[in-house]
Amino acid sequence: AVHYSMGGLWVDYDLMTSIPGVSSGGEANYEYHGANRLGANALVSCTFDGMKGGPKMIDYAAGLNELAADQPESIYEMAAATQEDRLAGVLALRGGRENPFALHRELGDWMTRYCTVVRKEEKLRQTDAKIQELQERWNRIDLPDTGEWVNQSVVFTRQLQEMLELARAMVQGAIARQESRGVHLRPEFPERDDERWLATTIAEWTPDGPRLSYEPVDVSLIPPRPRQYRRDIR
Repeated sequence: AVHYSMGGLWVDYDLMTSIPGVSSGGEANYEYHGANRLGANALVSCTFDGMKGGPKMIDYAAGLNELAADQPESIYEMAAATQEDRLAGVLALRGGRENPFALHRELGDWMTRYCTVVRKEEKLRQTDAKIQELQERWNRIDLPDTGEWVNQSVVFTRQLQEMLELARAMVQGAIARQESRGVHLRPEFPERDDERWLATTIAEWTPDGPRLSYEPVDVSLIPPRPRQYRRDIR
């Protein structure tokens, strides 16, 4: 099912993200998913993340020399101002011809059609171009609701901008990975290629689009082997 997404936020062994003090547990991180999001992963996320991540978060907090309350108010005021400016930018989206919910439907249709299991390079590149088109059209949205109180269209439109950025990371990661692994099936590259691609794809946000890098997978304890499904008939 599409909702069983691969990957997630990068975390270290203690479930800390690349932002010190911000941890990620459960299906929001990439730790167990990789190229195959299996049903049992949810149980692994619950047990291991709770057993390992919870105590580590407590240890991290207990080991801090400075607390949030010790920091100057200006830090929080600057952060709040940044978010308020971004919200004001979304509220200013008026007078255009685009509807955020229609753009979201287009994005979903393209991603479902061309970036689920079977990923053909030509279609992936067309999808990447489509996402960039949708990002440009996002700037011409005419908000359905311009109120400033409980405005769900503002929340949705802001989230849509991030959905578009994440979609590009998924598509560009799929284009770059020239192999087939798990539910990442590239017809042009039907075999798994451990020599080149036994690595986790890391996508970092930049104003010009995702920047990709790779982290080797530690297979020192369990050597990789093909996953084969076979039923013996006796």
